[in-house]
Amino acid sequence: MTKQSSLRISSVEEAAKVLDYFNGFHDGFMKRVGIISSDEIDEDHGQSCTGLFEVEIDFAHYNYPSGEAPFHPHNQIVHARFSKVQDIFCDFREGFLGNTIISLSVALANRRKGGATSAEPCLGLQLTRHFYLEEFRRFELRQSQLFTFAEATFQEEPPRA
Repeated sequence: MTKQSSLRISSVEEAAKVLDYFNGFHDGFMKRVGIISSDEIDEDHGQSCTGLFEVEIDFAHYNYPSGEAPFHPHNQIVHARFSKVQDIFCDFREGFLGNTIISLSVALANRRKGGATSAEPCLGLQLTRHFYLEEFRRFELRQSQLFTFAEATFQEEPPRA
C-alpha cells in the first residue's frame, strides 16, 4: 500500500486487509467521532426518519508493520467514514484505560432491514480495549461492537505540522 492511501471496505475480507495494514490501530485512539443522521424534514413538513447514520472517526496512531519501526510520522490521522450505520453503542466510561485501542476488527453481523422484522447481512465494527476492574485491581480485555454498517472508507491524511 502507498502512503496516504484511500481504502474501501464492503466485506470482511477487505476489512481484514485494511485493518492489517493499519495494524488494527493498536495503541491508537479515536481523536474525533461524528455521528450524522440521514433523517430529513420534507417540504410538506413531514419527517423522513430512516434510522440510518453516517459515522466519521479520526484515528490517531503510529502505523507500523508487526515488530518494526513506524513508517509514518507520529502525528498521522486516518479518517474513516462508515455508511448506512445502525445499532450504535459507544461506551467511553472511565474504566477504559484512556480509550487506547488494543485492536479494531470487523465481523459479519445481521440487523433489521429498515425497521422491518426481516434481517439483512451487514458488517459490525468491533473494538477491543483494556477495562479496569477496580474491585480486583486489574485490567481485562473487553470487546464490544460499536455499530453495524454497510461499507467504509479509510483515508490516510498527510502528517500534521
